[in-house]
Amino acid sequence: MVRPIALLWCCAALSGCGSGSGGQDGSDTQTADAGDATPESDVCTPFKIVGQPCDDPCECLGGMCVLNEYAPFRFCTRPCEAATPGTPCAPEPGAEGFTAFCVQFPSEFLVPPDTFCAPLCNAAIDCAKLGAPWETCEPPHWKGNALYPSVPDSVCMAASAQGHMPVDPDTCEGWEPLYDLFPEERLGCLGFCEYLAACQVLDPGTPKACCAFHCMGNVVVEGVVDEVTFKQQVRCFFDNFQAFQGTALACSKPEEACGKPEAP
Repeated sequence: MVRPIALLWCCAALSGCGSGSGGQDGSDTQTADAGDATPESDVCTPFKIVGQPCDDPCECLGGMCVLNEYAPFRFCTRPCEAATPGTPCAPEPGAEGFTAFCVQFPSEFLVPPDTFCAPLCNAAIDCAKLGAPWETCEPPHWKGNALYPSVPDSVCMAASAQGHMPVDPDTCEGWEPLYDLFPEERLGCLGFCEYLAACQVLDPGTPKACCAFHCMGNVVVEGVVDEVTFKQQVRCFFDNFQAFQGTALACSKPEEACGKPEAP
């Protein structure tokens, strides 16, 4: 399920991380006993700055790898600490000058933390250099409303994620409510992925939820249904699979009618 608190902390002093156990708050925590010998392969050295994509908190210089509605992917950040909302965060170790800006979102922000350091930028190219799919470089705002109208600083943002419960990129559970306005297409993608899984087209390591979520991303583009993609690449397979389900032709007939299937 989508983690209610998608805040991941690195181990003490950010010097390295050993194997750990789940925290009581549902977050992933990692601890290391100073007396334990940790195999070199298990050591994780932080090297990523605020705004770069991450999978583990020990990758991040700030010790935090979060998944919240600020962006539809996990990214490195850090606590604001001495910085107040609307001001630059302290420079990161080894960085030249300020690289992050303290932002605080309203109490309706869906997933903590609602106050953290966001990546500073001067232009969209700065965000692209971070290696994550940030959408824009602009003054920080919340659902169209500027957070700090008198402040000229801009940050990398993915505003389309605001107001949406983040989807865990590993399991994709919890994606369905994002497409409540497209029930037919959602049903079609679910059925399409059932067909792909049953007929061994879908990689066994790919959750069906992720298959359906990515399918919807191909079918619904910027809020508009791509009818050609839906009918030819999704509905055709789904309908033929249903028509022959339970028979020896369940996998062969859809391919005969629709062509070679591709997992989204």
